[in-house]
Amino acid sequence: MNYNHADYQEYEDERTISYFNAVRDNNHTVHIGSAWIIIIDRDRTIKTVELNKENMTIGKKGDIEIISAIVSKIHGRFLKKDGEYYYKDEGSLNGSELNGIQICNPLERASGLYCLGDGDVIRIMVPGDPANPENVLIIYTKQPVANAKWKYIDLNKQNGVLEIGRNVRGYGLFIDSMQASKHHARIVRSGTNYTIIDENSLNGVSVNGNLIQGYHTLSNFDVVGIANTKIIYLDGYIVFNVAPKGVKLEVRDISKVVPGVKHPILNHVTLTVNPCELVAVIGGSGAGKTTFVNCINGYEPATEGQVLLDGLDIIKNYKRLKSRIGNVPQSDELYDYLTVYDFLLFTAKLRLTTDVSSDERINRVNTVLEIMGLKEHQKKLIKKLSGGQKKRVSIAMELVSDPDIFFLDEPTSGLDPETETLLMKQLKSLSVNFSKTIIVITHTLQNIHLFDKIIFLAPGGKLCYYGTPATAIKFFEVRTISEAYEKVKNNIEYFVDKYSKYSRGELA
Repeated sequence: MNYNHADYQEYEDERTISYFNAVRDNNHTVHIGSAWIIIIDRDRTIKTVELNKENMTIGKKGDIEIISAIVSKIHGRFLKKDGEYYYKDEGSLNGSELNGIQICNPLERASGLYCLGDGDVIRIMVPGDPANPENVLIIYTKQPVANAKWKYIDLNKQNGVLEIGRNVRGYGLFIDSMQASKHHARIVRSGTNYTIIDENSLNGVSVNGNLIQGYHTLSNFDVVGIANTKIIYLDGYIVFNVAPKGVKLEVRDISKVVPGVKHPILNHVTLTVNPCELVAVIGGSGAGKTTFVNCINGYEPATEGQVLLDGLDIIKNYKRLKSRIGNVPQSDELYDYLTVYDFLLFTAKLRLTTDVSSDERINRVNTVLEIMGLKEHQKKLIKKLSGGQKKRVSIAMELVSDPDIFFLDEPTSGLDPETETLLMKQLKSLSVNFSKTIIVITHTLQNIHLFDKIIFLAPGGKLCYYGTPATAIKFFEVRTISEAYEKVKNNIEYFVDKYSKYSRGELA
């Protein structure tokens, strides 16, 4: 039986109906702007809980009760700070996994705070026993549940095979992303087991944060990643999110030491960039901004620490991940004597996979021209474009391959204020309307209010603030962000220490 992707069902059987019903209060109104967790417990029942307080514990005796033999009395907690939700394991016996990464175990006791992004998956598991019926899975979402785009497929109705890919338009699981191969993977039934098989895809298949080698037999609560789609296996079903959600970037205690230089040029930086955020990297001279970005985009490995892109180590998996990363340098690397259209079509031929047809390449180029507002300039020679238009072509060149995350180095350098504002608004649109995570090194602050977060590095590559622009004003006790530069320069260790306490939740 072929499965028509247009007929994906919401997960509404007896075990799961509460997830896809709207979360409502006694007046039957949806709480817009809140966040929710969806808990699948040992009985395979679904419980949807709104995170309506700034501090909520989970566990046998928690604010949110979870009944399982492997869950501690107070297993973990959800904290809201600066508009974001964080998860912390409270030294539980069996620990917690976040997107396949163990964040606490019995030897480490309590974990740090981990910033959550839409669709993140927390698993409470018996170590080494993924099929244990007492295991618990928690999905975090910021989508009002009535609008959530999680769907399900009953694998038992698929005649033993479910195809997954970009060309699966009339059956199977269609993935609308240039990062997916035409025939990316398939899930095959063998007896009572289901196995996911990578069909020699370009960008691979991950399970619980690790790229598989060929195939993987699925266990309950396995989280499969293919391009922009997250798939969760549960008792012969798959639950998946059909909406592109950008990527989450986790920077874990990275440092950079250069031989012959006495002090590190990047010093123990830890932060999390959530999907679809526009983030500025700022700081004075010698702050290590370029070094920091080169370390987190995979170009230049840090000497200590780890960088994860959607749970995958960016250095260990760089060959598979590099097509999901767009880098726009400060200087535009364009061909002056090609038209905008021809240049982008040439780029598409170079960068898109061999299974992309000529029609698909043309469609992709036309889509990018529309997104970047270049349609009216497509027949112009690049040398005839203005500085702002050339920068948009540079971004379009990266956008052709549909990366999930962009890194831009001083994109507004040399632009007049009006053009700078227009470009920054376009970057904001890319993050909001096209689900791109965007990180920008910038010296200009006139449009800093458009950014979701700012990373403020002090000289020596020390992190002295990460958060919203509005909260930065309060943190530095200044009227404008530009005033913070002088204060940081004269009080580096004070602000580094202050931010360290703030990030641990010790300061309001």
